[in-house]
Amino acid sequence: MKRNRGRIIPCILAAVVAGPFGLYRPVPAAAQADCPMEVSGLIGALLAEKNEQKKRELVKKLREYPADDIASCWLERLEDAGRVSTRVRVIDQMSEYEERRFVMPLANYLISSHSPVRKSAARALKKIGDDRLFPVILNMVNSDNPVHRIYFIEAMNYLYDHRFYQSLTNLLKEENKSIRIYVLNCLKENRIVRSLGLIRGAALGDKNDEVRVAAIEALGALRDVGGLGTMHMTLNDKNRDVRRESARSIRLIGSVVSVNTLSQRLMYEDDSEIKEIMIETLASLRRAGDVRGLEKIMLADDNLGLRVKSAYVLGFSGTFKALDALVRGSGDHDFRVRAEVCNSLGNYRNRRALAALFEVLEKDDQVYVKSAALYAIKRINDRTSLMGLFDLFAREQDPVFREMLRDTIRKYIKRFI
Repeated sequence: MKRNRGRIIPCILAAVVAGPFGLYRPVPAAAQADCPMEVSGLIGALLAEKNEQKKRELVKKLREYPADDIASCWLERLEDAGRVSTRVRVIDQMSEYEERRFVMPLANYLISSHSPVRKSAARALKKIGDDRLFPVILNMVNSDNPVHRIYFIEAMNYLYDHRFYQSLTNLLKEENKSIRIYVLNCLKENRIVRSLGLIRGAALGDKNDEVRVAAIEALGALRDVGGLGTMHMTLNDKNRDVRRESARSIRLIGSVVSVNTLSQRLMYEDDSEIKEIMIETLASLRRAGDVRGLEKIMLADDNLGLRVKSAYVLGFSGTFKALDALVRGSGDHDFRVRAEVCNSLGNYRNRRALAALFEVLEKDDQVYVKSAALYAIKRINDRTSLMGLFDLFAREQDPVFREMLRDTIRKYIKRFI
């Protein structure tokens, strides 16, 4: 049968009829012009092929045919695809052509009930790029169906354009909390920094805690230093999830501005996960801030890991208050806490810290702890330690630690005598 190639695409476009919300219904198969059998065969082989090299060869062969024939066949295959996975593969392959004639048929799938299809269509439309999509998108956001408004936001993750900014942010006023969360995630994914004021407002003032969590997460992901004041306030929120996300976002930003807020919050926080996030943030910043919270945790918390980490962070303080806390912590019932306390005492490099470390060497029976104390004494590097080390060497029974003392004494003699 002779094909009239010049009429194929006009026939397709003429058969497309406007659907609800300004989108387009798929073209009925009967209304399409015939798809050349050889092109159809190549497309079928391409969709079934797993080997990447063979797929590239099939694509190369397809490109030898007239563009109208290829477009006609892809549109027909799109309409005939019954399974979701098949439709996704078809759309993904269609996107490789960056064919503007695919724009309106693909736009139909932005409101598909299947998420993979919607996402595939949005990715394809982004690659093709065509302003004819603008009114279609606006019709989605203005739809009375909240699901279509969510699909609009979903599409914005791929198709965002500054012209959609107002339509997108207006949805933060929606009663439906899911829509507000979707908007915040979209602002985050597109890194729309002009929206930071709106996001901070949602973090502080939204009536739904899930929305506030999403807003705080967005502030952290966008590294909003200007929003730290907001996060410092939400760190004291009564809702545990809000506090946890605030701690996470503050850690992501990693500013010393947050040190005192974090350390003071440790005085009152009762959630172990949140305490751990805050202590790890202080550790990464190498700051202790107000040491009362860390002292409370190191001396009284049931969580061993938190006590160890608090002892570590107290070593960055340099204050007498922290030193007092560490001296008290050297009597902890767990050897791991005592060892970390010794490590932190080595940062103080003064006689009081030195005396506390020698007391550990005298009284502790754990070689692991005594080794940490000895290492800290070497870091303090005070010549007056030499006689105390000699006395310890004379009494030590453990052969391994005795050898460690011998090596330390030899180095002190070489350095100071």
